[in-house]
Amino acid sequence: MEQEKAALDLVRRALALDETELRDLRAQHGPGADAVDELARFYELKTYGGAKPDTIQLTPAVIQRAIESDAFFLVVVSGLEAGTAPVTVQIILEPLKHLPYRPSGNVLVSGIRGAQSLVYPFESTE
Repeated sequence: MEQEKAALDLVRRALALDETELRDLRAQHGPGADAVDELARFYELKTYGGAKPDTIQLTPAVIQRAIESDAFFLVVVSGLEAGTAPVTVQIILEPLKHLPYRPSGNVLVSGIRGAQSLVYPFESTE
């Protein structure tokens, strides 16, 4: 849970938003996103201690939110464990429109590493 909090803090830094502007939804059941900003843009966070993977699994609730929302972002935060990889925040707008995917109960989206996106490198999470 500490890694997820650190990831959300990094996303806020990357977007220059505070806790009131980017609200944490993780305690709520079934919103289909981990955070929402004051403009009703939804953010699904995937956090990794080491290097970012190229394939990520999304739940049906997240897929539904991605389909229904005009502004849905997949945010991949990686390198959170010291010394494993560079710390980065990668933000992909409308991932279902820009990444190949295949249903598997959940949905696997591929091409994360090469996706057109915004990437914010950080020196350290401390």
